[in-house]
Amino acid sequence: MSAKPVWFVSRQIYWPDGEHVVEIASGGRDYSNPDMLVPKFDGEGEEYSDPIEALNVAFKIQDQWLREESEEIGIAHGCTGGMTMPFTPQDVNSLKEWAKEEYEKLEKCENCGEILEEKYYYNFERDEKFCGEYCAEKYLAVEMEEEQ
Repeated sequence: MSAKPVWFVSRQIYWPDGEHVVEIASGGRDYSNPDMLVPKFDGEGEEYSDPIEALNVAFKIQDQWLREESEEIGIAHGCTGGMTMPFTPQDVNSLKEWAKEEYEKLEKCENCGEILEEKYYYNFERDEKFCGEYCAEKYLAVEMEEEQ
């Protein structure tokens, strides 16, 4: 099983040009840029297992930050690979498409459709994954009923 994907949301003022960005770093805090500001708004400085949720938080942070700043504030996503590498802000539609594509790649529970966490139940015989024992039993019970 691979590690659970995470997205880290932070406010950044990139060096050397001072670009203001709400950054969504794939891979978590260790893969964000070093120009992070001290967390001020709800949701920033946190990791998310759902890229759509991370993007929605980024939109809220951008909105709140714009109320305090006269600077243009973009939203960008990427992964530094542990280095410094400012991300390029994108338009709203591109960001939504990126989040949707990332979400669709995530492994989900066969029964309820929730994103699988690091620990989950696995049916080796049929290559099925479940978020917990309850969902595994419920799914298998429904299948047994349908077979009878």
